[in-house]
Amino acid sequence: MDFLDSSTFEYSGKDLFVFLSDIKYIILFYVFGDFLTTIGALNFGVEQNGFIAVVLAEFGLGAFLFLKLLFIGVVYLNYKLIRQSGLSWSSFLWNTSKFAIAFLGIVLVVNNLMVMLTQTSLIV
Repeated sequence: MDFLDSSTFEYSGKDLFVFLSDIKYIILFYVFGDFLTTIGALNFGVEQNGFIAVVLAEFGLGAFLFLKLLFIGVVYLNYKLIRQSGLSWSSFLWNTSKFAIAFLGIVLVVNNLMVMLTQTSLIV
């Protein structure tokens, strides 16, 4: 298996700005929306995701936010790899990826709001 060396990736401020603009709904829903509504929902119940529950219990909300921001780094790596792949369907792959993550964020926000407002959850 061949790995790309660091010279394969070119980083520029403009590219980062384009990336952040392109993932604005991921940032809005998956990162900040889920983070803020999770904080609110914890007053009405417990975190259902076992991994996140352990992170929150052991390290607190800051670690949870750090994981969200680390995920943005993974999405950025995915973005760079897809863009540099040269595949004819790379645009479709990127758009599908960012839509799926943003949609997951919306589902998480709705679930957390349901926990806060009705004490019910989509998960349990």
